[in-house]
Amino acid sequence: MLKTKSKVPIPYEDTDKVPPHLLRTLVDMYYDFQSQRIQTQLRIEASKREHFLTEDDLSIYGLTTIFQNAAAFEVDIEKIIKRQLKNHALYNQYLTRITGIGPMLAAGLIAYIDDIEKFDHVSSLWQYCGYGMNRYCEQCKKPTYVEVEYHTGKTAKKLHPLETCHICQEKTQIILQRRISGYQSNWNDKLKVLAWKAGISFVKQSADRSKYRKLYDKIKKDEHRLHPKKIKENSKTLYNDGHLHNRAMRKVVKIFLAHFWQTWRRQKGLEAPEPYAKQLLGHSVVEAFTDD
Repeated sequence: MLKTKSKVPIPYEDTDKVPPHLLRTLVDMYYDFQSQRIQTQLRIEASKREHFLTEDDLSIYGLTTIFQNAAAFEVDIEKIIKRQLKNHALYNQYLTRITGIGPMLAAGLIAYIDDIEKFDHVSSLWQYCGYGMNRYCEQCKKPTYVEVEYHTGKTAKKLHPLETCHICQEKTQIILQRRISGYQSNWNDKLKVLAWKAGISFVKQSADRSKYRKLYDKIKKDEHRLHPKKIKENSKTLYNDGHLHNRAMRKVVKIFLAHFWQTWRRQKGLEAPEPYAKQLLGHSVVEAFTDD
């Protein structure tokens, strides 16, 4: 009896309804596997130098074929993700028109943010991505937090911005979101990494092709002007070029996330109010743009 090859159905052809956990899994698989492959290749290169191995030696023992198969595995994951994204309006109409945002970054951002309706203001998205603000009480020398209890019965102190300290009732000051020992972070770690990867990708582009790279150049120039390289007596904050680069990158990432939030909400027919800075403080806001 002849066996016929059955066609495996794709259960989620309507990619606007692809379960976010599926996209998250695929993106995590891609980056985890890529990281491991690169580390292994670096070890092999070191071994080649130490033991005077040649490419022919690697081929004889099958290592060349293994690495080729590993690279093909990454390509296969990327193909699946592209197929999942092909009908997603945010990807087709917006993210594909931004230089530096490929299918892996796009899929990760879409999957980890999941439901843009949960974020009524861009500040709440910044907070979830780790690019927002927390608060700190100078009187108590502690960040503000809330107690959370898990199904295991264990409790933890989770960072949470409170304008008034719940211990001493003093007004708190704003601080950037960052890890603080003894407190649980209040952002999504993987989403924060993906957003930073987007920033790195923008910086790698040519300013002639990428408006976000051009924006980065402008912001960094402004940072150099505001924080010149000179030593001041009793100065509490001194910036080197690396600090200024990170400050400019953070601002570009926040602007991109604001454009991402605004575009997705408008596609969904939801309100997308201007950021707090423009509404109440009169600050200028860069409107959403694409590179075509």
